[in-house]
Amino acid sequence: MDSFLTRRDFLWKCSASLVAAGAGVARPSGLLAAAPTQFERGGMVYRRLGQTDLYPSLLSFGSHTDPVDRVPVGPEGTVLTPAGQARRDHIVAHAFDLGVNMLDIYADMGQWEPAARFIRGRRRDKILVSLAHEISAEKVDYGCSLYGHVDMYRFWTPGMDTRTLQSWDVLRKAKEAGKVRAIGVSAHEERTLYEALIELEGIDYLFIPYNFIQARAGYSRFLPEAQRRGVGIVAMKPLSSGSVMKLDPLARPGAKAEYDFLEWQGVNKPVLSSAVAELTKTLGRLPDETLCMAAMRFVYSCNFISTAIAGMFEERLLVDNYQALANYQHMGREEHAALDAARVVAKILDKSWLPPHYQWLQERWGV
Repeated sequence: MDSFLTRRDFLWKCSASLVAAGAGVARPSGLLAAAPTQFERGGMVYRRLGQTDLYPSLLSFGSHTDPVDRVPVGPEGTVLTPAGQARRDHIVAHAFDLGVNMLDIYADMGQWEPAARFIRGRRRDKILVSLAHEISAEKVDYGCSLYGHVDMYRFWTPGMDTRTLQSWDVLRKAKEAGKVRAIGVSAHEERTLYEALIELEGIDYLFIPYNFIQARAGYSRFLPEAQRRGVGIVAMKPLSSGSVMKLDPLARPGAKAEYDFLEWQGVNKPVLSSAVAELTKTLGRLPDETLCMAAMRFVYSCNFISTAIAGMFEERLLVDNYQALANYQHMGREEHAALDAARVVAKILDKSWLPPHYQWLQERWGV
C-alpha cells in the first residue's frame, strides 16, 4: 500500500479545521490543495460531487433496510413488511426535513417502487436519487420511468473485466442521452478503484468504504488521482454498517447495529477490559456525544468526501448523525482521544467486532 504520511498525522490532518470554500484547508500530504465547493443551509452542509453540478448533503440516506423488517422475495431479493416500510418512509421524511437530499436505493431490497411513491408529490429537483447495481439499458429506462431521471447511478466491480466495461458502456450512453446525471463505481479493492479512474471514461465518482478505523484510503494512490481528475468521493460504511455501536460501552439504550454479531472467543479479556475502561473514560469527557457521533464527525471533517452515506433504521440515529454536523470542522482533543481509544478496542478484537460478511472492511481497509 502506498504511504504519504504517518497514520496519526493523517488522522489529525484529515479532521483539521475546514474554512470557507476556496480557502486553505488542512489535508493529508499528497492530496491537492483545492477544497470541494460547499455551502450550508439550515444546519445541513452540501458539497459538490466532483466536477458535476450535483451537491449532495454531507449526510445521505443509505440503501440498506432494517433486517428485522425484511421479507425474502425471489432468490436474493427482499421487501419490507408494511409496518417496516411505513417506519422507513417516516425516517426518510424526517431526514428530508433535516436537509438530507440524497437517497440511495437498491432494487434487491425492494425499494425502487416504494421510493418512487414516496418521492411523488415532493419537489423532485430537491432530491438526488442514487441507484445501484442493476445495470442494463432496460433497468436505466425503468428507473427513469419511476423518477423522471436518475441523478446518480453506480455498480460494484471486482476489476476491469469484460462485464464491467459492458456495464460502464450502458451507463456512459445513458448519461450522454440525459437519462443519468452522474455515473460511478464502487469496489472493495484499492487497485480496482485506481484502475477505474484510468480505464472508465467519464467517471464522475467513486463509492469507497471510509471511517475512522477503516481509513486506508487516505494512504492510497487512487485518492490523490481522483482529486487530480476531479472525481468525487462518496463514503460508505462510515459506521462500519453500524458495528461501531458495538464498540461503545456508553451506547444509548436500545441502539443496535445492522447485524447483531460480536465474537469474543480468543480475545485477551483482561487487556480488553483495560482498553474498554480507557474508552469509557474518554467518552465520559464527551457527555453530549456518542462514539458514533464522533465517528461521523471524523468523516464529515475530511474535505475530500462529498457525502457520507449511512443506513439509518432509527430516528435517534438519524438525529445523532445530523447533530454530529454541528462544528464538525473543529474536532477537539477529547474526540480524537475517544476515537483513538476505540481503535485500540477494535484492534484487540481484530475482525470479531464485525459480522463475518463485513470483515473484509478490516482486512482491506483497516489502518
